[in-house]
Amino acid sequence: MIRTWVMAAALVLVTALAGVGVTFALFTDSREGGSHELVAGTVRIDGERVNDTVRGPMFYIDGASDGVTHDGQEGLLPTGLWAPGDAHHRGFQIENVGTLDVKLTGMTAELEAGDEVLAGALDVKIYDDLYLDEDGHVLNPEATLIYSGKLAEFLGSGMSFPTPIELAPGDLASIGILVSFPLDAGDAYQGTTIKVTFSAHAEQLRNN
Repeated sequence: MIRTWVMAAALVLVTALAGVGVTFALFTDSREGGSHELVAGTVRIDGERVNDTVRGPMFYIDGASDGVTHDGQEGLLPTGLWAPGDAHHRGFQIENVGTLDVKLTGMTAELEAGDEVLAGALDVKIYDDLYLDEDGHVLNPEATLIYSGKLAEFLGSGMSFPTPIELAPGDLASIGILVSFPLDAGDAYQGTTIKVTFSAHAEQLRNN
C-alpha cells in the first residue's frame, strides 16, 4: 500500500507563498487494442487563499510588502499590525489536481522564523469549511470546529481530521482557519513577529 502526503499551501501570520508539493504514483492497469499498459496515477493537491484574487499569503500585515506574490501582485486583505483582542479568519481552498481520488487527512505547521513565545500566545481554530467571511461575520454556521489550541501546540503535533475529506480529481474543499491574539496578552509581545507554514496532507483513497 502506497501512502503519501503533499504540502498544499503555506498560510502564515507574516508572509509565505502558496505552492504545490511533491507527487507520488500508484500504478493502475489500462488496456487498449489488446495491449497491456501500466499507467501511473498521481496524488497531488494545490492550495489557494479564498476571497483574495491573487495567490499568496493567507495572513499578512500589508498587501504591498509581505502580501506581495512572486509575480508582484499585492494582496487585498491585509490584517494590519496585530493588537491584543484581534482575530482574523481566512479560507484555505484545496483542490485535487491529480488523477486519483484522495482523502485529506490533516494539517501540520512548521515554524519558519520569528519568536516562539508569540506562538504560545496565539490561538488557532480550524473548521471543516469556511466559517466567517472577511469581515468576521458568520458565513456558514454549520461549519464544524475540528481543532482548537495554541499555535505552539499545533507546531508540535499538528492535527488529524476526525473524518478525512474525500476529493475526486478536480474537486475542491475549503478549510476555515481562525487565528486570534488574546485580549490579555501583555506588553512582552510588542514588536514580536512570527512566520509559520501550515500544510495540508493528502493520501490516496483507493486501497487505503
